[in-house]
Amino acid sequence: MSLNIVIIGVGEVGLNLAKSLSKEDHDITVIDVSSNKCNRVKNAIDAKVIEGNGASQRTLQKIEMKNIDYLLALTRIDEVNLVASHIAHSLGAKKIICRLRNTEYSHKTAVITPSDFDVNHVVFPEKAAQKEIE
Repeated sequence: MSLNIVIIGVGEVGLNLAKSLSKEDHDITVIDVSSNKCNRVKNAIDAKVIEGNGASQRTLQKIEMKNIDYLLALTRIDEVNLVASHIAHSLGAKKIICRLRNTEYSHKTAVITPSDFDVNHVVFPEKAAQKEIE
């Protein structure tokens, strides 16, 4: 089954994930502010590439979000990922996966949590590395 997937942020993690998912015949759209990163994707895989801010409503409105099965917010900036997640959900994306570095958002007493931004699943790379090391 082919899925429609949007990846915001195509650094090493986003690029490698896009490559892997494109091999499985999924429809991939990537968004990044860096023209160099966008060009790397264009040269590596068959994907729709949008150069722009993934936390911009105007940028995200270029995509028919109601047709998006998964949006992955993978930039290095937590706040960009959270805002992008909320906008994408508001525009109709079905599932949102968000990469966060700051574990402050996961504390029991957190004032703001990923669920406030309509995130379905959060990946904390540092927590994953810690578990792997332990």
